[in-house]
Amino acid sequence: MNEKQLQELKEKIEKGKMTKYKAETRLEELEKQEKILKEEIINLGYDPEKLDEIIQKLESEKQDLINKINEMLPDNIPSI
Repeated sequence: MNEKQLQELKEKIEKGKMTKYKAETRLEELEKQEKILKEEIINLGYDPEKLDEIIQKLESEKQDLINKINEMLPDNIPSI
């Protein structure tokens, strides 16, 4: 292995170390954000693990209300 190849390997290793460090730092930031968001959800009175179910239930309730409103409105509204 010549000097140039050795230098290139060192540069690749350093670049890999920096990439790993940045990824670990970003992961830590995201984990902190996740913890904060879960705490906010809990403070709102919801279980973070059941959010998909809650959202689906609310979407269904919203659609039911839209359907009820449409049923209550007359088909033809006369213009004045």
